[in-house]
Amino acid sequence: MERFLVQSKPATTSVETADNPPPKEKRKKTVSRQYHDSYLSYGFIWTGDVNNPQPECVVCREKLANANMVPSKLKRHLETKHPAHVHSNLDYFRRARDLNQRQQGRLLDSVKVSDKAMEASYMLAELIAKQKKPHTIAETLILPACKILAGVMLGPDAANELSKVPSSDNTIKRRIDDMSEDIEEHLAEKLQASGRFSLQIDESTDIGGAAQLLANVRYVDADSIKETFLFCKEMESHTTGEEIFRVTNDYFKENSLTWNMCVGLCTDGAASMTGRVKGFIAKVRAQNPHIVTNHCILHREALVAKTMPPELTEVLNQAVQMVNYIKSRPLKSRLFSQLCAEMGADHQSLILHTETSSRMRWWWKRWCARLAYLADIFGHLNELNAKLQGRNENILSSTDKIRGFMGKLLLWQEALEQGSMDMFPLTSAAPQAAKERAVYAEHLQTLKERFEQYFPRVADIEDYDWIQDPFHQESSTEKLSMKEREECAELRVDRTLKLKFSELPLDQFWLASASEYPSISHHAIEQLLHFPTTYLCELAFSTLTYMKNNSRSRLSVEQDLRVALSSVPPRIKKICAPRQAHVSH
Repeated sequence: MERFLVQSKPATTSVETADNPPPKEKRKKTVSRQYHDSYLSYGFIWTGDVNNPQPECVVCREKLANANMVPSKLKRHLETKHPAHVHSNLDYFRRARDLNQRQQGRLLDSVKVSDKAMEASYMLAELIAKQKKPHTIAETLILPACKILAGVMLGPDAANELSKVPSSDNTIKRRIDDMSEDIEEHLAEKLQASGRFSLQIDESTDIGGAAQLLANVRYVDADSIKETFLFCKEMESHTTGEEIFRVTNDYFKENSLTWNMCVGLCTDGAASMTGRVKGFIAKVRAQNPHIVTNHCILHREALVAKTMPPELTEVLNQAVQMVNYIKSRPLKSRLFSQLCAEMGADHQSLILHTETSSRMRWWWKRWCARLAYLADIFGHLNELNAKLQGRNENILSSTDKIRGFMGKLLLWQEALEQGSMDMFPLTSAAPQAAKERAVYAEHLQTLKERFEQYFPRVADIEDYDWIQDPFHQESSTEKLSMKEREECAELRVDRTLKLKFSELPLDQFWLASASEYPSISHHAIEQLLHFPTTYLCELAFSTLTYMKNNSRSRLSVEQDLRVALSSVPPRIKKICAPRQAHVSH
């Protein structure tokens, strides 16, 4: 009887002992089913991860879970969802599979073409901006020309592919704006990483009467010193020093830059820049008292050249009046050129009078002798001006060129006293030149005095000879701190750096030495950062005048100028990455 009774189990306590541990739960073993080629007879292929494939129906493109990768479930899908294809043979499913793969390939190709078309569109816009051309040239000239060339050389299919590149006027403008924004952002990152930079700034008026404020920057980038376009801002009203400072300061704040990073400032001699109280430089010094300011050497050299004795000034004014009279009308220019050609003159600017009185001939010879001297001396000044221009010119090399010209003035004065005029070839060939030596000597003395007046600190440049040649033992280092002098003494006997000095440019050499000799390298780099001229601003103004002409007088020019003049390239792939590509229709 007891065997038919169900005995009650003793109640278990909630506390488990070490001798009776709780039973372990059994975990289900996960199995990843693999695809077999025979499953195609049920209308299924596989997709996804090779270690965990998913069955995909070739008829409806429905994807099932990996657990359904068994013949029975695949067959049930075919019978319930596609009963019309239950008796289809294997060839039918193969054709359906191949069709799906081709369609998927076309879709991927179209996506790739769209991405390539967008990237090509940005490259096209960059090329247009670099060449300073109107935005409409892409769709009116460049793309039609490319399609004609591709159609002739590669066939109509290639020409049709080029039609997918977006090239409308508005598209090119948007592309340039995107690249300008990326360049500005990238440059701000470089300036922040550098921690110090030098600035040159100038103001001018465009063809529409708007005042444009232009700025360029020089900074340390990795292993070299680079210079590039910074900004071009339109001044809404006045062009006073306070307004120039406000515009520049706002730009610094927008890009997380501070005036303490700016170690040098180069401007022209305008009152709005150099005013002691309200000038731009005065406002900057209030923010950074240690900033080094420099008056553009090109402007100072032009001021020197304007100084002449009254006799030479009269000749120059008369020559200018003659040229203006001839150039005032196109007919006069053509008749004058024809006259010179018929007379067999070497130059069309020469005037030859034959039938004059003896007094007139004497005056004319003296006038020509003075004009020949002006042509010679202005030729030398123009040569100096050209040497001072150009990129990557530093304050040390520019000052050396000024000192060299001042030395030539002394040499020319000594030659004139000895009766030699070999340095002035046109003057020496002119009649009556020997009698005008006093006028020439007076002018050379005036030039010498003016150079000393406008370049009073030229002699002080010898204190920085150690920057240009740190291994020259006679270079003075007395004005350096003791730490810098100690590092300079160690550097002069470093043979490894001496080999680098002969191989690397000056800026790269000092940047390469910064890790071993930080104090002296920091001092040298800071001097090399200073701009000697506002050449880059003048170059930017020339570009602005070319781009913003009568046909494009309403152009917002800053974005085009930045892409055209910046040495920082736009990161086109980074710009394209977050954007959805669309081909042109």
